[in-house]
Amino acid sequence: MFLESNAFARKVDEARFRGLYLEGDDITADARSDHPRQMLEVVGFYDEMDRLGPWAPVPILVTMAGAGGAADHGFFVDTLDRVRRALDQVGPLDAVYLCNHGAMITTEEPDGDGVFFAAVRDTVGPDVPLVGTLDPHGNVSERMVDALDVVVAYRTDPHVDQRERGAEAAQLLRELWDGMTPHHVLVKVPIVAPNVALFTDSGPFAELVDAGQQQITSQICNVSILGGFAFSDTSKNSLAIIVTGRDCDVDARRLASDLADQAWANRHRFVAEAISIDEAVKLAVAAGRDPTFPAMVLSDLGDNCGAGGPANTVWMLEALHRGGADGVLVVNFRDRHLVKAARHVGIGNTFDATFTGDDWGREGRGNYLARAQVIALHEGPLVGRRGIVAGKTLTPGDMALLELDGVRVVVTSHTAVGNDPIFSEALGVDLAASRTIVVKVRSSFPVAYDEFVDSEHMLFVDTPGRTSPMPSRMPFESLPRPVYPLDTDFDWTNPLAAHESG
Repeated sequence: MFLESNAFARKVDEARFRGLYLEGDDITADARSDHPRQMLEVVGFYDEMDRLGPWAPVPILVTMAGAGGAADHGFFVDTLDRVRRALDQVGPLDAVYLCNHGAMITTEEPDGDGVFFAAVRDTVGPDVPLVGTLDPHGNVSERMVDALDVVVAYRTDPHVDQRERGAEAAQLLRELWDGMTPHHVLVKVPIVAPNVALFTDSGPFAELVDAGQQQITSQICNVSILGGFAFSDTSKNSLAIIVTGRDCDVDARRLASDLADQAWANRHRFVAEAISIDEAVKLAVAAGRDPTFPAMVLSDLGDNCGAGGPANTVWMLEALHRGGADGVLVVNFRDRHLVKAARHVGIGNTFDATFTGDDWGREGRGNYLARAQVIALHEGPLVGRRGIVAGKTLTPGDMALLELDGVRVVVTSHTAVGNDPIFSEALGVDLAASRTIVVKVRSSFPVAYDEFVDSEHMLFVDTPGRTSPMPSRMPFESLPRPVYPLDTDFDWTNPLAAHESG
């Protein structure tokens, strides 16, 4: 049950989860298809289990809502009941593979994944191996870790290693069957970093992940480091380090302690750096006027739909349009009513387009009205061709390409993370001719647009919204305190180091 919950976003109801809801053999069929819809770690798990030898999959349930608010608690309970009943009905199992994000909250429960994992453990009993994969933006609780034999988190952000981590879960499962006894060590460091400080190409989180992998010994079967997801706003938020030892925890404990010390020593580097909207508009105007000016990608951080943003704030659209920017493409703006209106007007025609946007921080003025021309329309699913969604079936719903003077906007009926060129190309856009591409996503766009824009010209913009990169602006209520960077004047003692000295 895969959901990254932003406590400041709107509730995720059953309809959202039903967008990807598979049971029984449909899970296997999708995982082994050419263009799967479900999470790629599940696909990687199937691939590796198939490669390693005969096995009998007993698929139970997969549902995914991506990123959004808290899950409707009633639907969460119903889903968990379905899982329990299915596990009871299939009888004794050799193992269970669990694939959750790790940052799910419900409208009544701040540790949705922990409750989910514990319920599976209680149902199958203490002796059935449970291996789980997590997104490194998961918020780890002891209940989550205690329910699983081994936790495997992605090592990359953007998340380009999901298949590999699913395969690793399969390999570790085989080790468990061969008699390996896992011993996990969990240490939590009081850092709740903005997600723009958690990339793995460079920076403090990248160095931490690299250090974990470089220091693995034969007595350690996995190192998983999770930076957490600040927007969930729970008491379990923190940077979490999980090291799992083979047959003992001596090396695992030493490594986990060292990594925790490294994280804390670098805490001052876990901060956000972004340009202002005004700076972004100036750059976009310059790029539109001067063909020798480098093309750019601008990340609209306050409306990061990969973190629960609604994909419809108008801050960037309004500023760029009113600022006279030319050669701009916005990917993607979610507004099914606007798509419907564009279809009614027809290609080539012009109309008064109302972009119905989120009113967070706008005192009820979330909409933007502009004269727009319908350039292209598209209906039906797509197949991703770049980055983390390459080969996957994508379901943006009906789409329209609108032009507002020098600003073009890809409008989708469903929330669709603009992390693949196919959304624009399906509407006939020549991305190589675009001077400025605006995306409503934080992490996965560089691997999607690097064939058009150099990495040094991919910039983050500090926009208001439910996914603001500046923690001090968000109305947090439940984060553990003190916690960096909201609190800076406090000391922390590594509990593993204290244990060793004791």
